[in-house]
Amino acid sequence: MRIALLTTSLTGGGAEFVAATWADWLAAEGHDVTVIATGTTTAAPTGPRVRVRRLAVQHTPGRVRAVRAALRREPVDALVSLQSYPNLIALAATAGLRRRPVVLVSERNITTREGEPRSLAEALKRALARRAYRRADTVVAISHAVAAELVSAYGIRPERLVVVPNPAGRRAELRPDPAPRTDRISLAEPLHLLLPMRLVAQKRADVAIEAAARLRADGVDARVVCFGRGPLANDLSAAAARWDVPLTMAGWSADWVAAAPPNAVTVLPSYREGFGNVLVESAMGGIPSVAVSTAYGVADALVPTVTGQLAFTGDAADLAAAVRAVERVAPGPAAAWARRFSSDHSGALLLRAIDRARTARSERTAVTVLASAVGQYDNVGDTVLRRGYLDHLRSLGPLTVYVGDKSDDYVSGLGLQPEDRAVRDARSWRRTVSRQLLAGRGVYAFDTGETEVRRPFALRYLRLAPLLLAHRLRGGTAVLTGVGVRESHPWRRPIAAVLRLCRVVSWRDEASRRLMGLGEVTPDWAFALGADADVLRDASASRPLLAISVRQGLRHAARERPDDAWVATVRELASALGLESIVVAQIERDGDLARDLAARLHCDAVVWLDDDHARQEARLRETYRQSAAVLSDRLHAVVIAATEGAVPVALSAGPMDKTTRTLAGAGIADTSVSRDLSDPDAALTVLRSALARRGEIVEAVIDARARLSALTERIAAEVTR
Repeated sequence: MRIALLTTSLTGGGAEFVAATWADWLAAEGHDVTVIATGTTTAAPTGPRVRVRRLAVQHTPGRVRAVRAALRREPVDALVSLQSYPNLIALAATAGLRRRPVVLVSERNITTREGEPRSLAEALKRALARRAYRRADTVVAISHAVAAELVSAYGIRPERLVVVPNPAGRRAELRPDPAPRTDRISLAEPLHLLLPMRLVAQKRADVAIEAAARLRADGVDARVVCFGRGPLANDLSAAAARWDVPLTMAGWSADWVAAAPPNAVTVLPSYREGFGNVLVESAMGGIPSVAVSTAYGVADALVPTVTGQLAFTGDAADLAAAVRAVERVAPGPAAAWARRFSSDHSGALLLRAIDRARTARSERTAVTVLASAVGQYDNVGDTVLRRGYLDHLRSLGPLTVYVGDKSDDYVSGLGLQPEDRAVRDARSWRRTVSRQLLAGRGVYAFDTGETEVRRPFALRYLRLAPLLLAHRLRGGTAVLTGVGVRESHPWRRPIAAVLRLCRVVSWRDEASRRLMGLGEVTPDWAFALGADADVLRDASASRPLLAISVRQGLRHAARERPDDAWVATVRELASALGLESIVVAQIERDGDLARDLAARLHCDAVVWLDDDHARQEARLRETYRQSAAVLSDRLHAVVIAATEGAVPVALSAGPMDKTTRTLAGAGIADTSVSRDLSDPDAALTVLRSALARRGEIVEAVIDARARLSALTERIAAEVTR
């Protein structure tokens, strides 16, 4: 998955540390990770698998445009932002984006100020957040207290809210000696009150100084060690001097736990905290901690009597009392609880939140796919190619399939799933098509396979044109793929004009593409099915048969039955190749001819035993898996055989024969012989050459499947753009 994290920087604070940790964890799990930093970032504390992009612009509109441009240039599946300002940038940058990723905004703090002065910029940011956060796919809270505020003050719906604990244990994981301290706190020895915090008004570090003074007045040698910087550093020093409390300004240390002196208690006097990373870090280092019970998110980061104590109120007396109570806390039993804050657990929950958001987005935006799947009632090839087509279309959204008056035996070959909706009534189908196309919703997929470009067909396209135009203008997607044109006719021009309203057009052979003057060439959809690549590539499998499938002549398409010379040539070809002949009926109406040829060739025939397409297809595929080659003028006899590993040889009427040109569209060339087999030597040469190139032909089949998957991805991109 491609994931981008948007943050102010990768160093300097808790949220930045979390961004770097998440980025490294996601990359280690194999995801493609980019960090976009809105501000100055120093050497990034991330691994080599994480790309870091720093925005060069310094004003908000420019940053929005820069993030938007980055997402257009390198689309991602998910965008995760951390802290209020990056959250607003992320939501503004993705608004209306055609390939919009799922957006997860992560709120890291309690935003209620309780009388604390608030600037106009801060008030505006909060007002914007209350409106904008509701547009996020998921809102990630750092703690349950933050989650409660997001629901009550921001109107976030609970189903779009998740709590992902901070990976506060990451520094302990990186520590050379991660073993926690095991000694109890003693009030009889010098007691160090640790302040690992940014020195700002919210943290109320001066209250810790007063608490230390109260402890000292009671005979405890309390001292304060501050691991932090900030605008109130001088005020802290002044308070220590005023209360006569020893103060060490140690400065910020990324692993302050390792640098802490012995007999220490971490003190967090803040009146509000979104979480309290330092409380977890302290617990994982075996250092007990004290926090204020009314400081919201600290309840997620401290277990009273196990990892520390909660002060009853935030005044100095209650804070000093909580420090005294820490003497009764036994170090060690919090290991299982602390694992909740490991980078593995936090990263896994974030990834689960991303997957959940993508699934919910997919369900909300699922497009209905309308597809026609009407072929010849007795032709296995017609159901096979349409099944391959429908299987790929199904990945785009729920399928509604028009099958018309086709029997259940025909429909059995389409492989419809329980969730698919089959439509048999023509009027109902027309209403469904009109309604969806006018609404500009979903995908309209023209039928695939062979088509004609004569007047009746052209009139159908022209009647559909206004609906297709409305569909496209309103954002819908129409596609025509894998189609072959039987023969040229002047009516092809209006048909081609209508097809320009489709977002994707492809033909199964170059001649059809050239004739219609638009689109590209992609393989016939029947290539999507069949044996998997490993089976196809297995050259050691026994294939003793030469399968023969010949088209039965019809009233409107008379064709002479193969004469004795033709039969004799087939017998000689099989003998020369050391193969045993077998005749198959690809179409039910070919059955009589198949039996006749089998009798004359003194071999077996695989004919239809009933009308069920799925059962006949299974019998045919079993035969093709035992065949070295198939010799046929039935297009889908050679295609289906090729997908089972047999070498396809077309009985062709010339280079424009649909079997020859469709094989060429899949990258299979020089495997055609004259249909009348008038030159046995030439036919034998082609067969031997084709058999010798079996590995090449197999790779062409595998590549054809990859091309069809790429075609489906292209359609999906059109749907979501």
